[in-house]
Amino acid sequence: MKKIVSAVIVLAFLCLLLGIGCHSGSGKGFGESSETAGDFVAFLSAPITASPEGYYIVQRGFVYYVSHDFQKSTIVCDKLECIHNDEGVENLWDYYECNAYVGVGGTHIYYYKDALYVTGSSMKTSGMSLYKLSLDGTERTVLYDKGTEINGFAIYEGMAYVGDKAWKADSVVHTIRAFPAYHPEKEEILYETAEYPEHTINQMKCMDGFCYFYLFDPADTGRESVYLKVDLESGETEKIHEPMTCRIELGKDISFLMEQKDISYEPYDKEKKYYRAKKGEDWERLTEEDFISVGKKDNLRGLDKKYVYFMTDNWLEVPEPVPEDDYRVRVYEHDGTLAAEIPTRGFGSLYYLFPGTEKYMFLATFPEDFNPNSPMTFYYVDKSQFHGGIVEPKRIEMGK
Repeated sequence: MKKIVSAVIVLAFLCLLLGIGCHSGSGKGFGESSETAGDFVAFLSAPITASPEGYYIVQRGFVYYVSHDFQKSTIVCDKLECIHNDEGVENLWDYYECNAYVGVGGTHIYYYKDALYVTGSSMKTSGMSLYKLSLDGTERTVLYDKGTEINGFAIYEGMAYVGDKAWKADSVVHTIRAFPAYHPEKEEILYETAEYPEHTINQMKCMDGFCYFYLFDPADTGRESVYLKVDLESGETEKIHEPMTCRIELGKDISFLMEQKDISYEPYDKEKKYYRAKKGEDWERLTEEDFISVGKKDNLRGLDKKYVYFMTDNWLEVPEPVPEDDYRVRVYEHDGTLAAEIPTRGFGSLYYLFPGTEKYMFLATFPEDFNPNSPMTFYYVDKSQFHGGIVEPKRIEMGK
């Protein structure tokens, strides 16, 4: 029972920690890409993006540059004397003097055509903003600020899509707005609903002419989730799935689905069902003969062109808790062939998995106290070592 309560508390706290906010498809190439290259979205945030110059990461409200070889890291700021170098700043608002700062609510970052698009805490309201940052750290402008909570963000075919949540006099409204990345004033409403006041837009991505996302209640994971897709041209909405709790990973040619019991059921066995579907075909039920993770009741956590990703459910209590030394991320080819096992002992009860690029996948762990002012820890994993054995994650050292 303690683990159940802890699960709910942690999920609820993450909404506060991350400013409330997914899976992002691979793009066609940098600059002209319809999306950022790679998949860097997990649950409530997308804190990493790739560019021709390297990677950019949102950390403690600051935007960092990380080189391709992970040997160089620095805050994206051109000022020789800047407040980001100061230790123990008590008033976090002072950090806005730094062009690389977007507030502790920083959740999503996308590279698009020589600029960075980052969601973060607003400088004017109690809500969130969408910022545009130059790569050299000389400019930071506000593109979008309506005093709302930004839950999802994506760039697709030159269009920016913002999923937000607004508290009105007699309702809570979820809205997805679309506008050209260079012209936020040309805004249109793509989707809007007041049917789910306790829910949050999550796992939002744009692919093949549609925006996909699901609505769930992060403070009550037993409440029904609803998975939707919206036609980007017509605005027509279609309900894809409506189980009690689920995880869907959609790909262009193959998709995976995990359904599970309400988290509040006892004993905490989290009965799960796993499915796979090729494009144009029905869901097929998977067994532990197909994937080892099915027998271990691992959580489905990612999909890319070559691999599907699972991680140990470290809250399981039936038949017995999983020893921490056995915590793993398990990576498979789509046919169930085990590609790699990545040890995650010491990562804590909750961490993020990002399928990343063709070369690397990424992991991120939370500080023990879940303090938004404390840094997350990021790791990369070399996919060239995916030959069926153990592959150790390597820490990314974040500098100033």
